[in-house]
Amino acid sequence: MSAAMGKSVETDSGVPRSLRVFTAALQKGRLAHAILIHGDHPPALEAACLELAGRLLNAGETTKHPDFFPLRPSGKARTIKVDAIREFLRKIQLTASAGPRKVGVVYEADRMPVATANAFLKTLEEPPADTTLFLLTTRPNDLLATIRSRCFHLKLPAASAALTDADWVAWRTDYSAWLGRLISEDKPRPSDLVLGAYGLGARFEGILQRLGDAAWETAKTALPEHLEDEEVDAAQAGLHKGMRTSLLVEIEQATRDFALASPSDAGVVARSVRLGRAVGDLEKISGLLEVNLNEAAALEYFLLRSLRHWTAKN
Repeated sequence: MSAAMGKSVETDSGVPRSLRVFTAALQKGRLAHAILIHGDHPPALEAACLELAGRLLNAGETTKHPDFFPLRPSGKARTIKVDAIREFLRKIQLTASAGPRKVGVVYEADRMPVATANAFLKTLEEPPADTTLFLLTTRPNDLLATIRSRCFHLKLPAASAALTDADWVAWRTDYSAWLGRLISEDKPRPSDLVLGAYGLGARFEGILQRLGDAAWETAKTALPEHLEDEEVDAAQAGLHKGMRTSLLVEIEQATRDFALASPSDAGVVARSVRLGRAVGDLEKISGLLEVNLNEAAALEYFLLRSLRHWTAKN
C-alpha cells in the first residue's frame, strides 16, 4: 500500500493547491493508486479530476484520451451496476495504448450498491500497474469504510463565489425578507406567510431547472462520444444534482447570515437553536432529494418548518 494512502489533504484554494500536492507525489513516485476527491460541488470535483488526469496522461483533451476510462451511474435509479463496474475493471486491466499510464474515473462513487462496491474493492486491494483511479463524490461517508481507507483523500473547499444569476439573487433577497417577517413584531397573517413559503418553493424549482439546463448545454459538449444514452442521462442528472447542491449551500449561508443579523433581543441561545433546527431540516431534505423527492415539495417542507422554528416562543 502506498505511503500516501489513507491521508487527507484539506485544500484552501481549490485546484491549484491540490495540483502541488499531486505533482509532488508524482515526482517522488509515491502517487496513490486510488484518489478520493470529495466536496459539495460536483462540477468542481470533475474539474479537479480532469486537471489531474490530464497531467497523468499528458493529454490536452483528457476525456478523449484512449487511456481515460470514465464510469458514471446509469438508469432511472442512477446507480453503478455490477456489470458496469466489471466492464470498467476489465478495461483498466488492459495495457495502456497511448502512453505509460491509464486513468479510471468513477463519477458519483456513492451510487455504488454494496455488491458493486465489493467488486470494486478487490481491484483497490490489487490495483493494476500504472493505473490511477479517481473516485468523485459529495457524500464520502456513503462509501464503504474499506474503500475510503484505501484511497488518498482530497477534499475540495466549498465554492466561495455566490451565483450571480439575477433571478437567484432576487430569490435569496426575498427569502431573507421572508425570514425577517417571521420575527417581526408586526407579523403578517399566518396565511400570508404560508403563501410566501409556497411562492419561494415554486420559484426555487423554476430557477434550478433553468440553471441546470444552461449548465448542461455547456457541459454536454465535453462528454466522451461513446457514452450510452442512459449514461448521458445520468451525467445530466448528476450535473442537475450539483446545481441543486450549490443552491442549498447558499440557502444555508443565507440562513446563517440572517441568524447573525437578527435582533439581539431574540437571544443568542434562541437564535442558535433555531438556526440549528433550520440547518438540520436542510440536511434532511438533501437526503430525501437523493431518493427523488420532488424539489418544490422539499423546499416547501423546509420553508414551512422554518416558519414554525422562527415563530416559536422558545
